[in-house]
Amino acid sequence: MKLLYAPLLAALIACAGNTAKAESDSAQRPAGASFIEEFDNALAPMNFVKFCMKNDAECGTDTSERTLPPADTAMAMLRQVNLSVNGSIAPMRKPTDPMTANWTVSPSAGDCNDYAVTKRHQLIAMGWPQAALRLAVVRIDGGQGHLVLVARLSDGDMVLDNLSSSVRPWNSLGYEWISMQSGANPHFWVNIGDHGRKLREKRFAALSGSSL
Repeated sequence: MKLLYAPLLAALIACAGNTAKAESDSAQRPAGASFIEEFDNALAPMNFVKFCMKNDAECGTDTSERTLPPADTAMAMLRQVNLSVNGSIAPMRKPTDPMTANWTVSPSAGDCNDYAVTKRHQLIAMGWPQAALRLAVVRIDGGQGHLVLVARLSDGDMVLDNLSSSVRPWNSLGYEWISMQSGANPHFWVNIGDHGRKLREKRFAALSGSSL
């Protein structure tokens, strides 16, 4: 299967910081159903493509019939994995050059990419469906790229982040959402949020202009 990649996007995922913040768990669930809006296909980060080439089992399409755990159990599992992985990987700045950078599952030290793929790996091993666990690229303060894991529950998308000890609703973070793994096929990515909406509007405007 052909994989899509984007060297420029890969360079964005630089991981601005690696220390989890101690935060209250009082706002861990969305007030109502809230899901990240998805748009057109996106180019996958080149380092993600490299990761899949070396770790095929991490990116293969899940053919088993898995279901989400009950709501309270699901949140407890997400909190446990987020805290455990944040505590087990020592923060370390790594190269962001797509030619030399690599994402690694369960390293002793790593950056945001390693935290995110490790959390996804552990939750899948615990029985979670792959389609509910999706890597996502965001921009944080200053516009720096950052990778997080999005867990899609029945009532909203929750985020596991090495910058936070809490599992939080996606729309409570103040991040700029750029792209995310497709739920239909983990090899492919989609544009998301306002970024995806603006790209679609530009594409439609260009198509309308060319038809005049």
